[in-house]
Amino acid sequence: MMKLFNSSFEVSLRALLLLSIAEGENMTLDRIVAYDFITIYSRHFGIENTNLHGDNDYGFSELSIRRSALQEALKTLVLDRLVKAVRQSEGFCYKITETGYGFCSGQKTEYANTYRKLAKATHEKYEAASEVELMTMISRKSAEALKR
Repeated sequence: MMKLFNSSFEVSLRALLLLSIAEGENMTLDRIVAYDFITIYSRHFGIENTNLHGDNDYGFSELSIRRSALQEALKTLVLDRLVKAVRQSEGFCYKITETGYGFCSGQKTEYANTYRKLAKATHEKYEAASEVELMTMISRKSAEALKR
């Protein structure tokens, strides 16, 4: 059976859409992972009334797998020149290229539009938070979900 969510193509597309709404900002892998997670599970973070991929009892356990998938997706996107890797003192940051913007502008599906809207809301809500604060918040929400 074909995998519906989190295929490498979808993970790459989400990374591009996420970077496209950040208006040229450099983002660390951890920020991309956190924003992607919050965007998909936006109901748990008070951004939307529903989760983009629906409700999932095991959603919070996906975080480590999501990080690996996004790391691989970013490597491919850099090789394809859709994303640029920028070396900084604390590691690599990623930024969408003009080619990446061009690709994103052609994505007009309902999923892509909804993801962009939720990613923008996520970015606006959490742009002042550090990566550590984002991961701590996700861990706290994960613990709350396990108690239910």
